[in-house]
Amino acid sequence: MAGISSPPWIPAAIAICPDCGTVLTDKQTHAQYQADIVTTTVTRKFDVESGYCSCCKCRHHARHELQTSDALGAAGNQVGPVVLTMATEMKHDLGVSYDNIANFLQTYFGIYVNPSTILQAEERLLEKAQPTFKLLLDALRQCQVVHADETGWRIGRVNAWLWVFSSQNVTIYAIRYSRGGDVPQEILGDTFDGVLIVDGLNSYDVLEYTKGQCNAHLLRRVKEMMTKTKDEVLLTHLGELLKIIKDAIDLAERRADYNEAYFKQKARACQQTLEGWLEFCECYEDDELRKLAKHMKKHLQEWFTFLRVAEVPPTNNHAERQLRPSVVVRKTNGCHKTLAGALKHAVLMSLMVSCEQQNRRFLDLALELWRERHPGAIPMASLPEENA
Repeated sequence: MAGISSPPWIPAAIAICPDCGTVLTDKQTHAQYQADIVTTTVTRKFDVESGYCSCCKCRHHARHELQTSDALGAAGNQVGPVVLTMATEMKHDLGVSYDNIANFLQTYFGIYVNPSTILQAEERLLEKAQPTFKLLLDALRQCQVVHADETGWRIGRVNAWLWVFSSQNVTIYAIRYSRGGDVPQEILGDTFDGVLIVDGLNSYDVLEYTKGQCNAHLLRRVKEMMTKTKDEVLLTHLGELLKIIKDAIDLAERRADYNEAYFKQKARACQQTLEGWLEFCECYEDDELRKLAKHMKKHLQEWFTFLRVAEVPPTNNHAERQLRPSVVVRKTNGCHKTLAGALKHAVLMSLMVSCEQQNRRFLDLALELWRERHPGAIPMASLPEENA
Protein backbone atom coordinates (compact mmCIF):
# COMPACT_ATOMS: atom_id res chain seq x y z
CA MET A 1 0.00 0.00 0.00
CA ALA A 2 1.17 3.50 -0.74
CA GLY A 3 1.49 6.07 2.00
CA ILE A 4 -1.61 8.23 2.53
CA SER A 5 -1.46 11.77 3.91
CA SER A 6 -4.51 13.00 5.82
CA PRO A 7 -5.49 16.48 7.03
CA PRO A 8 -5.41 17.06 10.80
CA TRP A 9 -9.21 17.10 10.80
CA ILE A 10 -11.85 15.48 8.63
CA PRO A 11 -15.33 17.07 8.51
CA ALA A 12 -18.39 14.86 8.74
CA ALA A 13 -21.21 17.24 7.84
CA ILE A 14 -24.96 16.80 8.11
CA ALA A 15 -27.59 19.26 6.80
CA ILE A 16 -30.91 17.44 6.75
CA CYS A 17 -32.60 14.79 8.84
CA PRO A 18 -31.67 11.36 7.42
CA ASP A 19 -35.16 10.06 8.28
CA CYS A 20 -37.55 12.75 7.01
CA GLY A 21 -35.42 15.27 5.10
CA THR A 22 -36.13 18.29 7.36
CA VAL A 23 -33.36 20.91 7.51
CA LEU A 24 -31.49 20.61 10.80
CA THR A 25 -31.05 23.55 13.18
CA ASP A 26 -28.95 24.15 16.32
CA LYS A 27 -26.09 22.21 14.73
CA GLN A 28 -23.08 21.30 16.92
CA THR A 29 -19.66 19.83 16.19
CA HIS A 30 -18.39 16.84 18.18
CA ALA A 31 -14.85 15.46 18.15
CA GLN A 32 -14.06 11.82 17.46
CA TYR A 33 -10.56 10.36 17.17
CA GLN A 34 -9.45 7.28 15.27
CA ALA A 35 -6.02 5.66 15.48
CA ASP A 36 -5.10 3.55 12.47
CA ILE A 37 -2.06 2.29 10.59
CA VAL A 38 -0.97 3.64 7.22
CA THR A 39 1.60 1.27 5.75
CA THR A 40 4.37 2.53 3.52
CA THR A 41 6.83 0.31 1.65
CA VAL A 42 10.16 1.89 0.69
CA THR A 43 12.32 0.51 -2.11
CA ARG A 44 15.96 1.60 -1.97
CA LYS A 45 18.39 1.37 -4.87
CA PHE A 46 22.09 1.33 -4.05
CA ASP A 47 24.50 2.25 -6.84
CA VAL A 48 27.44 0.24 -5.57
CA GLU A 49 30.81 1.23 -6.93
CA SER A 50 33.61 -1.29 -7.25
CA GLY A 51 37.24 -1.11 -8.23
CA TYR A 52 40.11 -3.42 -8.99
CA CYS A 53 43.17 -3.40 -6.75
CA SER A 54 46.31 -4.20 -8.66
CA CYS A 55 48.14 -4.96 -5.40
CA CYS A 56 45.59 -7.35 -3.87
CA LYS A 57 44.61 -8.71 -7.32
CA CYS A 58 40.89 -8.55 -6.46
CA ARG A 59 37.87 -6.30 -6.89
CA HIS A 60 36.49 -4.39 -3.87
CA HIS A 61 32.93 -3.10 -3.52
CA ALA A 62 31.69 -0.09 -1.58
CA ARG A 63 29.02 -0.57 1.08
CA HIS A 64 26.48 1.98 2.28
CA GLU A 65 25.56 2.03 5.98
CA LEU A 66 21.99 0.99 5.13
CA GLN A 67 23.05 -2.09 3.20
CA THR A 68 22.73 -5.46 4.89
CA SER A 69 24.40 -7.63 2.23
CA ASP A 70 27.14 -7.51 -0.38
CA ALA A 71 25.18 -9.69 -2.80
CA LEU A 72 24.84 -8.30 -6.34
CA GLY A 73 23.57 -9.47 -9.71
CA ALA A 74 20.79 -12.07 -9.51
CA ALA A 75 20.90 -11.87 -5.70
CA GLY A 76 20.79 -8.08 -5.66
CA ASN A 77 17.02 -7.83 -5.05
CA GLN A 78 16.68 -8.21 -1.30
CA VAL A 79 14.30 -7.79 1.63
CA GLY A 80 15.20 -5.02 4.05
CA PRO A 81 16.27 -5.41 7.69
CA VAL A 82 13.05 -4.03 9.22
CA VAL A 83 10.98 -6.62 7.36
CA LEU A 84 13.31 -9.44 8.39
CA THR A 85 13.34 -8.28 12.02
CA MET A 86 9.54 -8.06 12.08
CA ALA A 87 9.35 -11.60 10.69
CA THR A 88 11.82 -12.83 13.31
CA GLU A 89 9.80 -11.34 16.17
CA MET A 90 6.55 -12.71 14.76
CA LYS A 91 8.04 -16.20 14.60
CA HIS A 92 9.93 -16.44 17.87
CA ASP A 93 8.03 -14.08 20.14
CA LEU A 94 4.48 -14.60 18.84
CA GLY A 95 4.73 -18.12 17.44
CA VAL A 96 3.43 -17.27 13.94
CA SER A 97 4.29 -19.83 11.25
CA TYR A 98 6.60 -18.91 8.37
CA ASP A 99 3.76 -19.31 5.85
CA ASN A 100 1.47 -16.99 7.82
CA ILE A 101 4.26 -14.42 8.17
CA ALA A 102 4.78 -14.43 4.41
CA ASN A 103 1.02 -14.01 3.83
CA PHE A 104 0.87 -11.14 6.31
CA LEU A 105 3.73 -9.25 4.64
CA GLN A 106 2.15 -9.76 1.21
CA THR A 107 -1.31 -8.63 2.36
CA TYR A 108 -0.42 -5.56 4.40
CA PHE A 109 2.84 -4.36 2.85
CA GLY A 110 2.78 -5.75 -0.68
CA ILE A 111 6.12 -7.46 -0.09
CA TYR A 112 6.53 -11.00 -1.36
CA VAL A 113 8.84 -13.04 0.84
CA ASN A 114 9.31 -16.76 0.45
CA PRO A 115 9.05 -18.54 3.83
CA SER A 116 12.48 -20.09 3.22
CA THR A 117 13.93 -16.58 2.88
CA ILE A 118 12.80 -15.77 6.43
CA LEU A 119 14.36 -18.99 7.71
CA GLN A 120 17.69 -18.29 6.03
CA ALA A 121 17.67 -14.69 7.26
CA GLU A 122 17.19 -15.89 10.85
CA GLU A 123 20.25 -18.10 10.50
CA ARG A 124 22.32 -15.11 9.32
CA LEU A 125 21.00 -13.00 12.20
CA LEU A 126 21.82 -15.81 14.64
CA GLU A 127 25.42 -15.89 13.46
CA LYS A 128 25.76 -12.12 13.73
CA ALA A 129 24.20 -12.13 17.21
CA GLN A 130 26.51 -14.69 18.81
CA PRO A 131 28.98 -12.16 20.32
CA THR A 132 26.09 -10.13 21.79
CA PHE A 133 24.51 -13.30 23.21
CA LYS A 134 27.81 -14.23 24.87
CA LEU A 135 27.98 -10.73 26.35
CA LEU A 136 24.50 -11.25 27.81
CA LEU A 137 25.56 -14.62 29.20
CA ASP A 138 28.57 -13.04 30.91
CA ALA A 139 26.30 -10.32 32.33
CA LEU A 140 23.93 -12.94 33.77
CA ARG A 141 26.82 -14.69 35.52
CA GLN A 142 27.68 -11.41 37.27
CA CYS A 143 24.15 -10.87 38.63
CA GLN A 144 23.50 -11.10 42.36
CA VAL A 145 20.07 -12.74 41.98
CA VAL A 146 19.09 -15.17 39.20
CA HIS A 147 15.75 -16.99 38.84
CA ALA A 148 15.69 -20.40 37.16
CA ASP A 149 12.82 -22.53 35.90
CA GLU A 150 12.12 -25.09 33.18
CA THR A 151 9.24 -26.53 31.20
CA GLY A 152 8.74 -29.47 28.90
CA TRP A 153 9.70 -29.08 25.24
CA ARG A 154 10.14 -31.27 22.18
CA ILE A 155 12.77 -31.44 19.46
CA GLY A 156 11.28 -33.53 16.70
CA ARG A 157 9.86 -36.56 18.48
CA VAL A 158 12.33 -36.40 21.36
CA ASN A 159 11.47 -34.93 24.77
CA ALA A 160 13.53 -31.90 25.76
CA TRP A 161 13.39 -28.98 28.20
CA LEU A 162 13.20 -25.24 27.81
CA TRP A 163 15.18 -23.56 30.62
CA VAL A 164 15.08 -19.92 31.63
CA PHE A 165 17.65 -18.07 33.74
CA SER A 166 16.60 -14.52 34.43
CA SER A 167 17.71 -11.55 36.49
CA GLN A 168 16.11 -8.14 36.66
CA ASN A 169 17.76 -7.00 33.40
CA VAL A 170 18.97 -10.13 31.60
CA THR A 171 17.22 -13.32 30.51
CA ILE A 172 18.88 -16.36 28.95
CA TYR A 173 16.89 -19.23 27.44
CA ALA A 174 18.37 -22.66 26.82
CA ILE A 175 16.80 -25.70 25.16
CA ARG A 176 18.48 -28.95 26.12
CA TYR A 177 17.69 -32.64 26.14
CA SER A 178 18.75 -32.72 29.80
CA ARG A 179 16.79 -31.71 32.88
CA GLY A 180 19.79 -32.27 35.12
CA GLY A 181 22.09 -30.01 37.07
CA ASP A 182 24.52 -29.88 34.15
CA VAL A 183 22.35 -27.26 32.42
CA PRO A 184 22.38 -24.56 35.15
CA GLN A 185 26.04 -25.40 35.70
CA GLU A 186 26.70 -24.76 32.00
CA ILE A 187 24.76 -21.50 31.90
CA LEU A 188 25.90 -19.96 35.19
CA GLY A 189 29.43 -21.35 35.23
CA ASP A 190 31.73 -22.22 38.10
CA THR A 191 32.31 -18.66 39.31
CA PHE A 192 28.68 -17.62 39.90
CA ASP A 193 28.51 -16.28 43.45
CA GLY A 194 24.99 -14.83 43.50
CA VAL A 195 21.75 -16.37 44.76
CA LEU A 196 19.86 -18.81 42.54
CA ILE A 197 16.08 -18.82 43.09
CA VAL A 198 14.54 -22.22 42.27
CA ASP A 199 11.34 -24.20 42.80
CA GLY A 200 12.53 -27.41 44.45
CA LEU A 201 13.61 -29.49 41.43
CA ASN A 202 16.15 -32.10 42.54
CA SER A 203 18.48 -31.14 39.69
CA TYR A 204 19.44 -27.96 41.55
CA ASP A 205 20.47 -29.85 44.70
CA VAL A 206 23.88 -30.82 43.29
CA LEU A 207 24.81 -27.18 42.69
CA GLU A 208 27.05 -25.44 45.21
CA TYR A 209 25.44 -22.05 44.65
CA THR A 210 23.58 -20.19 47.38
CA LYS A 211 19.92 -20.91 46.70
CA GLY A 212 16.52 -19.63 47.66
CA GLN A 213 13.39 -21.76 47.42
CA CYS A 214 10.08 -20.55 46.01
CA ASN A 215 7.62 -19.99 48.84
CA ALA A 216 4.74 -19.59 46.39
CA HIS A 217 5.10 -23.26 45.43
CA LEU A 218 5.17 -24.19 49.10
CA LEU A 219 2.05 -22.16 49.89
CA ARG A 220 0.13 -23.76 47.01
CA ARG A 221 1.17 -27.22 48.13
CA VAL A 222 0.05 -26.60 51.71
CA LYS A 223 -3.30 -25.13 50.61
CA GLU A 224 -3.91 -28.14 48.37
CA MET A 225 -3.19 -30.47 51.29
CA MET A 226 -5.66 -28.55 53.42
CA THR A 227 -8.44 -29.04 50.87
CA LYS A 228 -7.91 -32.82 50.90
CA THR A 229 -7.96 -33.50 54.63
CA LYS A 230 -10.80 -33.48 57.14
CA ASP A 231 -8.54 -33.87 60.17
CA GLU A 232 -9.11 -30.71 62.19
CA VAL A 233 -5.86 -31.10 64.13
CA LEU A 234 -3.86 -31.50 60.92
CA LEU A 235 -5.67 -28.52 59.41
CA THR A 236 -4.63 -26.42 62.37
CA HIS A 237 -1.03 -27.57 62.01
CA LEU A 238 -0.94 -26.75 58.30
CA GLY A 239 -2.59 -23.40 58.98
CA GLU A 240 0.26 -22.57 61.35
CA LEU A 241 2.74 -23.16 58.52
CA LEU A 242 0.84 -20.78 56.27
CA LYS A 243 1.02 -18.14 58.99
CA ILE A 244 4.76 -18.69 59.51
CA ILE A 245 5.48 -18.18 55.81
CA LYS A 246 3.18 -15.17 55.44
CA ASP A 247 4.65 -13.55 58.56
CA ALA A 248 8.14 -13.98 57.11
CA ILE A 249 7.09 -12.42 53.79
CA ASP A 250 5.41 -9.56 55.63
CA LEU A 251 8.57 -9.00 57.65
CA ALA A 252 10.63 -8.80 54.45
CA GLU A 253 8.24 -6.22 53.00
CA ARG A 254 8.69 -4.05 56.12
CA ARG A 255 12.47 -4.36 56.19
CA ALA A 256 12.93 -0.60 55.87
CA ASP A 257 10.91 -0.01 59.05
CA TYR A 258 13.51 -1.69 61.29
CA ASN A 259 17.18 -1.17 62.03
CA GLU A 260 19.50 -3.91 60.84
CA ALA A 261 20.11 -5.57 64.19
CA TYR A 262 16.41 -5.79 65.07
CA PHE A 263 15.53 -7.11 61.63
CA LYS A 264 18.13 -9.86 61.90
CA GLN A 265 16.71 -10.82 65.29
CA LYS A 266 13.22 -11.06 63.83
CA ALA A 267 14.53 -13.06 60.88
CA ARG A 268 16.22 -15.58 63.19
CA ALA A 269 12.96 -15.91 65.11
CA CYS A 270 11.12 -16.74 61.88
CA GLN A 271 13.68 -19.43 61.05
CA GLN A 272 13.45 -20.93 64.54
CA THR A 273 9.64 -20.94 64.37
CA LEU A 274 9.79 -22.80 61.06
CA GLU A 275 12.21 -25.37 62.48
CA GLY A 276 9.97 -25.84 65.50
CA TRP A 277 6.96 -26.44 63.26
CA LEU A 278 8.89 -29.12 61.37
CA GLU A 279 9.78 -30.92 64.59
CA PHE A 280 6.08 -31.26 65.46
CA CYS A 281 5.41 -32.95 62.09
CA GLU A 282 6.74 -36.20 63.58
CA CYS A 283 3.65 -36.30 65.82
CA TYR A 284 1.38 -36.92 62.84
CA GLU A 285 0.96 -40.08 60.81
CA ASP A 286 -0.16 -38.37 57.59
CA ASP A 287 1.97 -39.51 54.63
CA GLU A 288 1.61 -36.28 52.69
CA LEU A 289 2.68 -34.24 55.71
CA ARG A 290 5.75 -36.42 56.19
CA LYS A 291 6.69 -35.97 52.52
CA LEU A 292 6.27 -32.24 52.90
CA ALA A 293 8.36 -32.14 56.07
CA LYS A 294 11.10 -34.22 54.45
CA HIS A 295 11.21 -31.85 51.47
CA MET A 296 11.31 -28.78 53.70
CA LYS A 297 14.07 -30.16 55.93
CA LYS A 298 16.13 -30.95 52.85
CA HIS A 299 16.11 -27.24 51.98
CA LEU A 300 15.83 -25.93 55.54
CA GLN A 301 18.19 -22.96 55.10
CA GLU A 302 16.80 -21.98 51.70
CA TRP A 303 13.16 -21.08 52.46
CA PHE A 304 13.95 -17.79 54.15
CA THR A 305 16.95 -16.74 52.10
CA PHE A 306 14.96 -13.62 51.28
CA LEU A 307 15.25 -12.57 54.94
CA ARG A 308 19.04 -12.89 54.93
CA VAL A 309 19.64 -11.23 51.52
CA ALA A 310 17.63 -8.07 50.89
CA GLU A 311 17.67 -8.34 47.07
CA VAL A 312 16.16 -11.85 47.08
CA PRO A 313 12.37 -12.13 46.64
CA PRO A 314 10.40 -14.82 48.51
CA THR A 315 9.07 -16.46 45.31
CA ASN A 316 10.22 -17.61 41.89
CA ASN A 317 7.35 -15.87 40.10
CA HIS A 318 9.76 -13.88 37.94
CA ALA A 319 11.05 -17.02 36.19
CA GLU A 320 7.52 -18.32 35.67
CA ARG A 321 6.53 -15.04 34.01
CA GLN A 322 9.51 -15.30 31.66
CA LEU A 323 8.49 -18.83 30.70
CA ARG A 324 4.83 -18.06 30.09
CA PRO A 325 5.14 -16.61 26.53
CA SER A 326 7.03 -19.71 25.39
CA VAL A 327 4.39 -21.94 26.95
CA VAL A 328 1.73 -20.10 24.93
CA VAL A 329 3.80 -20.51 21.75
CA ARG A 330 4.18 -24.23 22.52
CA LYS A 331 0.41 -24.61 22.69
CA THR A 332 -0.36 -22.63 19.54
CA ASN A 333 2.57 -23.44 17.26
CA GLY A 334 4.28 -26.52 18.68
CA CYS A 335 7.99 -26.80 19.45
CA HIS A 336 10.91 -27.43 17.09
CA LYS A 337 11.65 -30.04 14.48
CA THR A 338 15.45 -29.80 14.74
CA LEU A 339 18.06 -29.06 17.39
CA ALA A 340 19.41 -26.20 15.25
CA GLY A 341 15.96 -24.57 15.24
CA ALA A 342 15.68 -24.95 19.01
CA LEU A 343 19.08 -23.38 19.64
CA LYS A 344 18.25 -20.49 17.29
CA HIS A 345 14.97 -19.85 19.12
CA ALA A 346 16.74 -19.78 22.49
CA VAL A 347 19.35 -17.22 21.39
CA LEU A 348 16.93 -14.89 19.60
CA MET A 349 14.38 -15.02 22.43
CA SER A 350 17.15 -14.22 24.92
CA LEU A 351 17.98 -11.08 22.97
CA MET A 352 14.34 -10.03 22.53
CA VAL A 353 13.36 -10.45 26.16
CA SER A 354 16.56 -8.85 27.49
CA CYS A 355 15.95 -5.82 25.25
CA GLU A 356 12.42 -5.55 26.64
CA GLN A 357 13.69 -5.80 30.23
CA GLN A 358 16.10 -2.94 29.61
CA ASN A 359 13.47 -0.79 27.87
CA ARG A 360 15.22 -1.16 24.49
CA ARG A 361 13.84 -2.20 21.12
CA PHE A 362 15.02 -5.45 19.61
CA LEU A 363 14.62 -3.72 16.25
CA ASP A 364 17.44 -1.28 17.07
CA LEU A 365 19.74 -4.11 18.05
CA ALA A 366 18.86 -6.13 14.95
CA LEU A 367 19.46 -3.16 12.63
CA GLU A 368 22.99 -2.76 13.99
CA LEU A 369 23.61 -6.47 13.55
CA TRP A 370 22.23 -6.55 9.99
CA ARG A 371 24.22 -3.57 8.76
CA GLU A 372 27.66 -4.69 9.94
CA ARG A 373 29.64 -7.23 7.95
CA HIS A 374 31.15 -8.80 11.06
CA PRO A 375 29.46 -7.24 14.11
CA GLY A 376 31.03 -7.62 17.51
CA ALA A 377 29.25 -7.71 20.85
CA ILE A 378 26.73 -4.86 21.15
CA PRO A 379 25.98 -3.76 24.74
CA MET A 380 22.30 -3.15 25.43
CA ALA A 381 23.21 0.16 27.08
CA SER A 382 24.45 1.47 23.71
CA LEU A 383 20.94 1.17 22.23
CA PRO A 384 18.46 4.07 22.55
CA GLU A 385 15.83 3.74 25.24
CA GLU A 386 12.40 2.96 23.85
CA ASN A 387 10.63 5.90 25.48
CA ALA A 388 13.47 8.36 25.19
